[in-house]
Amino acid sequence: MDILKNIDGKATQKAIENVLRQYRTYQLTTPEDLLPTITPKYTLEMPFFGGGIHSKVENAAIRNVEYYKQAESFFERFNRGFYKLNQKERQIIVMAYLEELPMFNYQISKDLHISERTFYRIKAQALYKLALALQVEVYQEEEAITQ
Repeated sequence: MDILKNIDGKATQKAIENVLRQYRTYQLTTPEDLLPTITPKYTLEMPFFGGGIHSKVENAAIRNVEYYKQAESFFERFNRGFYKLNQKERQIIVMAYLEELPMFNYQISKDLHISERTFYRIKAQALYKLALALQVEVYQEEEAITQ
């Protein structure tokens, strides 16, 4: 438990909120955002047969494949960490961060029929557990610990 005392709470909260923001970005990004813009191009360039890729369509296809691999990897890792939370913690994280229109904290506590104090305690605990599960926790530097 000594390791847990060395975790920087504010920096860890920022790190996990960045992960949750990335989750929403992947959720809201549509394939149309990654499509190439097709406009006519009239040039006198000689074709390049060295195996290079110069087409906007080919570049977009490669970007799409890479993007979807990144997203799939991210979702797998996120889900493994997310399902380590209990049901109430997952519910709070979804309502506060992952919904299309995230709810305010007081609305969530009212909907879940819990006091705001209990809500904040569960939310902080959930964020902390999720950060540990996803390995994005931030530790204090040794100098700050000894002072």
